[in-house]
Amino acid sequence: MKKKRNTVSMPTTEEGAVGGPGAKELVSQGAVLQMSGDLQAAKAAYICALDKDPRNVTALNNLGFCHAQEGDYAQAMALYAQALAIDPSRSMALANMGGAQAALGQMDAAIRSFEKAVEMDQRNALAWENLGKLYLAAGRCGDAEATWRSALALFPVNAALHTALGTVLAAQNRLDDAVACFQKALSLDPDHTKAWVQLGIVLFMRRDLGSAAVAMKRALALAPEDTGARHHLAMIAMAKGDAAEAARELSRILILAPKHARARLDLGVLALSQRRYLKAFEDFQQVLENDPGNEKAKYYRCLASELLGRRDQSPPPQFKKGEKP
Repeated sequence: MKKKRNTVSMPTTEEGAVGGPGAKELVSQGAVLQMSGDLQAAKAAYICALDKDPRNVTALNNLGFCHAQEGDYAQAMALYAQALAIDPSRSMALANMGGAQAALGQMDAAIRSFEKAVEMDQRNALAWENLGKLYLAAGRCGDAEATWRSALALFPVNAALHTALGTVLAAQNRLDDAVACFQKALSLDPDHTKAWVQLGIVLFMRRDLGSAAVAMKRALALAPEDTGARHHLAMIAMAKGDAAEAARELSRILILAPKHARARLDLGVLALSQRRYLKAFEDFQQVLENDPGNEKAKYYRCLASELLGRRDQSPPPQFKKGEKP
């Protein structure tokens, strides 16, 4: 299965409808329902709107986005295509098409859709943000940076765009510039969770472990169920030599996500370092029950088995020279 790309979108409210008030009102009702999470009721409202006005571009776009939220990207793309056949300049439909294409791994097509979306409407901040994300995912750091700088010229107080720019600068090892971007984002929005997370990651890369931990804890105060941020905090604790804190954070991740393989694996490695070989063996075994192909878990389970004086039936996997398990 191809990895779903983390793009962002939202339903739009009615504008420029050619139908009567009935269709327009139904689209507005659908958008409210959709943003509240009631997708079935939202879809029903959009379908009723289309019964009254089959060429209602906003209803087609929003209905497509409902299907995308449900994971039915093929149906979503069909509806976006209908909307664009009526109005090829509709920027949000182009952006939503790009989001569905990205989710299906159609990266080149997705990039073209987002490029056209910002060409059609330079005020579409979400399209700018997602275009940069796709460039970054494709390894086109220069294009991602240029995209987000262009967007910031239009939206200088957009915290999400400052955060995005910081991520691509960090990817190019321009850590000081990245920190400045995250700090700018947080000056605009002190509750921007992603900015706190990314700031913590970059401070960790700079080996400023105390400040990195503070940033990650701020992120978790805003989003306690963010397992990614909690895992980063556990790694910071390990780097500080605080095994107890690392174990606490990893255990909290497993309460939130019992099948979180990386957290379970790291708990096992931590147990190995503390010579708790049976606990380590059990952790690696549990990883393999959920993910039988996990090579790192196989390697460490074999090691734990040897340290326990047991005999593992399968030999440890062979890693390439210079590759760490």
